[in-house]
Amino acid sequence: MQAATELLAHDPMAPVPFEVIGKQRETYDTMTLELAAPGGFEFRPGQFNMLYPIGIGESAISISGDPAETDKLVHTIRSVGKVTEALHAVQVGESIGVRGPFGTPWPMGKAAGTD
Repeated sequence: MQAATELLAHDPMAPVPFEVIGKQRETYDTMTLELAAPGGFEFRPGQFNMLYPIGIGESAISISGDPAETDKLVHTIRSVGKVTEALHAVQVGESIGVRGPFGTPWPMGKAAGTD
């Protein structure tokens, strides 16, 4: 099976479907979605994905998971408009489109040993 990261790199403009494998309400307007990443997904702290609830549009959402856990992709999403409301409505077992990762990662090496 081709890694999720490889599928996304093939055409960075085309969303790749990822299955929702977990969903947790954090607050009245904030939800965390866990997406299956077959074959692995690589990112660095500080990067984001474009998330696409099918037929609605897309939104830039920071990746909130652990980069060491490459088998899943985690996003914590605040509901503030049509796209993020649609992401909140997605159920476990359904799929959403993903593009990325994008953005400049944080300089974690420089932060080591500091507050």
